[in-house]
Amino acid sequence: AENGIYGDPNNWTVNGAPNGYYPQSNNDNAVIGENAGTITWSTSQSYFGATSKVVIGSGSTLVCTTAVGDLNVDSFTLNGNSHLIFESSNALGLGRNFTLNFGSFSAEEHGTLTATDIPGFWTNGKTLSFIGVLHAADLSGSGTIELASIKSSQLGGDLYLDLAGLYIESTPQIQAAVTQVTENGVTKVLINYETVPEPATATLSLLGLGGLLLRRKRQ
Repeated sequence: AENGIYGDPNNWTVNGAPNGYYPQSNNDNAVIGENAGTITWSTSQSYFGATSKVVIGSGSTLVCTTAVGDLNVDSFTLNGNSHLIFESSNALGLGRNFTLNFGSFSAEEHGTLTATDIPGFWTNGKTLSFIGVLHAADLSGSGTIELASIKSSQLGGDLYLDLAGLYIESTPQIQAAVTQVTENGVTKVLINYETVPEPATATLSLLGLGGLLLRRKRQ
């Protein structure tokens, strides 16, 4: 429908088909299609509090905004360059442990979670598990991939981030590591990577340096 309304069935595929339905039960598996713009859940659409799985297509955004409310979803799948945003002018609570599934992703194409514009973030001691596979073979140079940015001022118990499910494909040319850091009151989940010179290249560099030093010594 591309009108941004969570409760419009035309914005969703639920339980395998576009069926005049939008997610509103614990058993629902719901999909926002690719490049569907921004879909916004608010308190008036309270059924969001009872959804099993939500898949967000690449190029689409789901904004969860509410005056006061709880999120009760088992998992979010973030395909390609999709976004999941939690925001609230008052308070937003987590009612369940849940999983963020980034699928197979790269430095150029990956989902993101943002949850920083919340004065009262009731994390309630819940666990947020990250899963996904980074294609390290596609990396070059060095850089940082930011998967999540979460307000670290948390209420009702700290939010635990389980990063064990983030898998980085091994390659001798790339060194990459998952890190959790706190900067300016915001907790971030990052993957830092850099290219390691191939052994032959490193040997040639050392030989060149040795020749330069020998030349200077003779002079």
